[in-house]
Amino acid sequence: MNPDVEEIRQGMSTLLAATRRETQQSFSGVEMDWSVQDDQAGWRVRDVLGHLGVWNGEAAKSLLAFAEGGEYHCIPSEEKYDEYNAHAVDERRSWDIQQVWAEYEASADQLKVLVDSLPAVAWNRIMLYPWNERGVVRNLIEVMMQHEIEHRQWVSRAVAQIPSPTA
Repeated sequence: MNPDVEEIRQGMSTLLAATRRETQQSFSGVEMDWSVQDDQAGWRVRDVLGHLGVWNGEAAKSLLAFAEGGEYHCIPSEEKYDEYNAHAVDERRSWDIQQVWAEYEASADQLKVLVDSLPAVAWNRIMLYPWNERGVVRNLIEVMMQHEIEHRQWVSRAVAQIPSPTA
């Protein structure tokens, strides 16, 4: 086995676990129905969590298709991001928070399993990402975890500006 690939795999597995743990901690104790107005008007904390679950799930679908010799993407072009995201948020608005958390956890689990089990020969091959771009597995995981970190920080900033009920 290629030691460089195993080092990368371990690094990505560690990144997945750390990002998940930090997201769980960051969202713990936060009122999930608080509005976090920003570039995504009308989103609540729970909508952001649902968004993370959706996109981690889409990344897992792309990675699974790649591992099986195929390709998967969920949007045809960059112009469709907002439309796709709005539909995904709307679809989850009727879910209870346990369902939103369950999807997030399941998608994180699936990504980790795929990273841990992907054959070493696949790590340096080019794959199709769910947003219809191409690159290597490592970049997919790094982009997805950076995406999660950015949204988590966005929620943290928005929540910090909400006045305390005791103030």
